[in-house]
Amino acid sequence: MKKILIIIQREYITRVKRKSFIITTLLAPLGFFALISGSVLISTFSQGRTDVAVIDDSGLFKDVPLPDADDQTVYFHRITGKVDELSAELPKAEKEKRKYQAILYIPANFNINNPNNPVISYRYVERPGMMKKQFIGDRMNDAVAKLRMKMLNINEEVQQQMEKKFQLDYSSLDNQSEKKGYTEAAGIAGMVMGFAIYISLFFYGTMIMKGVMEEKTNRIVEVLTSSVKPFQLLMGKIIGVGAVGLTQFILWIVLMAVVNLVAGIIFGAAIHSHAPSMGSMQGGGLDADDMQLLMKNLSSLPFTQIALLFPLYFLGGFLLYGSLFAAVGAAMGEDGDQQSLMIPITVPIIISIFIAINVINNPDSSLGFWGSIIPFTSPVVMSALLPFRPVWWQIALSVLLLIGGFVLTTYIAARIYRVGILMYGKKITLKEMGKWIFART
Repeated sequence: MKKILIIIQREYITRVKRKSFIITTLLAPLGFFALISGSVLISTFSQGRTDVAVIDDSGLFKDVPLPDADDQTVYFHRITGKVDELSAELPKAEKEKRKYQAILYIPANFNINNPNNPVISYRYVERPGMMKKQFIGDRMNDAVAKLRMKMLNINEEVQQQMEKKFQLDYSSLDNQSEKKGYTEAAGIAGMVMGFAIYISLFFYGTMIMKGVMEEKTNRIVEVLTSSVKPFQLLMGKIIGVGAVGLTQFILWIVLMAVVNLVAGIIFGAAIHSHAPSMGSMQGGGLDADDMQLLMKNLSSLPFTQIALLFPLYFLGGFLLYGSLFAAVGAAMGEDGDQQSLMIPITVPIIISIFIAINVINNPDSSLGFWGSIIPFTSPVVMSALLPFRPVWWQIALSVLLLIGGFVLTTYIAARIYRVGILMYGKKITLKEMGKWIFART
């Protein structure tokens, strides 16, 4: 045990002191800050302003409002004039002196009962993006709906009542803390945690594999195995790198919380002003009230349970897959062997993230249950399920099977490791590795 602790200490300290660890730990929060600030700046400056000249030869829409975009990206200007003359004039005008960038033309014979024959046309000299096209289309559909109600002599007050949308009040019968908007908040948190473990399994697992390969190539392992057993070396390396990963995750959480606070102070007003309009342009997006409800429900997530179980699943998944990555690293003779030997490890990890995505859309499904208890998928799937408050016995069963899976994979990896780490000059296949597992010691 003392030798394993020494190896853990060596792996942890040497990796934490590396410049690469410090740089990646700092770059992730800075990248997060750049993502927030970049999205705000892009949404502010990339959309640009579009002035649309509205020519209504039908005269039907003269009293029907066409509201401008809330984020000041689209303005409607009702004008009189001939559409042909303006269509010929706009392309010839200089961009800076151009008064309008597009024409919204309603023909004289427009039929409210058959609005697609003839159609309302939108002619432009500056291409509208997808969101602007959808926004303008939605505005005209609203205008047509208002005109129809007006022609049916429905007064404005009744029109407003008819246009009001209702929202279902979602709440759980057996968990009073799950109110309206909780599912969306839990889904976001679950997806973040699921992807965090999914990425960490590849990132830190590859780190272990390359570390083992490096020691094997440099013949350092021959010196190490003269004083420690291969199993001790394997366990020390896995736990040491796992501790490095957990340390980095904790630092990322703390630093990103600070970055989020700073970004909120700097860009808070910009984010607030752009989020509702972008959502409305995309159709079905979140408005300001939905965003406020979402943030409120994020604070009602079971943080105590998540804080206790997420590190457990992180370490459990890492120990399970880390031992397999170490075994593959020990068996590898050349980089060309890597792809074929890694397939049995990477496929379950990839499957687990697909299950997690499905679970977020349907947290009570049987697929979610089985994915949360099978050791090879439970670290990712159960992490995505934790915000949805799974029952205690499901968590207990999942943890027990994960521990059992770690013990099994460690046993298998140790038997491969003890042979592969000292084998050189031979191309290793999966069949060969299988023989090592069942070979008598």
